[in-house]
Amino acid sequence: MYRSLLPAALLACVLFASCGKKVSKTEEHYLKGNELVLKDDLANAHREFELSIEADSTNWRTYYQMGGISQLEGKFQDALYYFDKAIQFNPQFTLAYYNKANLEEFLGNEKQSLKDLNRTIQLKKDFFTAILTKARKEYASGKFKEAIADLDEAIKIRSDFYLAYSMRGSSKFQLKDFKGAIADFEQEIKYAPSHVMGYVNKALAHGELKEYRQAINDLNIATQTDPMWSQAYLYRGMYYNLMGVKDSGCTDFRIALKMHNPQAGSYEKQYCK
Repeated sequence: MYRSLLPAALLACVLFASCGKKVSKTEEHYLKGNELVLKDDLANAHREFELSIEADSTNWRTYYQMGGISQLEGKFQDALYYFDKAIQFNPQFTLAYYNKANLEEFLGNEKQSLKDLNRTIQLKKDFFTAILTKARKEYASGKFKEAIADLDEAIKIRSDFYLAYSMRGSSKFQLKDFKGAIADFEQEIKYAPSHVMGYVNKALAHGELKEYRQAINDLNIATQTDPMWSQAYLYRGMYYNLMGVKDSGCTDFRIALKMHNPQAGSYEKQYCK
């Protein structure tokens, strides 16, 4: 949800250094608009920001706020226009590029979204969420090496963020670097021991290396962590069957079937006749 992060009185001090000073008309309307945003009075906030722009048509902060309000109102093309205006008058304004990139992605303009995202990172190399967003885009488009490179940078900034390891591990998995993937999934588990996908993905990487016992051990923890996640039983049943432990495998397939897993029925028919 878009909101101004600072109370209006503090915005006056920080953004305009106006504590104890007479504020200009553009500042006055800008600050009043922020107060109204905090009260969810978007229509009147919109009007105050328009008055701020009338007083100073180069006020990039006001254009940025107008972009945020337009986005909340579902006026996405207006929001893009205002973000572009904020950038026009402050080409170094990273948040305008970043929010515009996210909105472009939402509207399906992927090429422009990536361009704005790259500009965001050029301006602020430690913009953690922007780097993660870029890595996610690269993973989705099959650019796994590029995703890994960006995730390396993200992890330098925040070494405790489990989803960065999860995405990097998944990228390595796609490149068939299964040992590297396992190392990343272990880091994911270290920082988020309740995140079931860390155990599941680690199990799948062990499975690709034919390390079925290790895979089953990971899936044992996965089923304990989230007993309702049916896919873990399906995978464990598959690895039991690959080890020749048919009874245990079929038990897992039937558990998954009772949980309405869409693949469980075919697995039971194939392996449990």
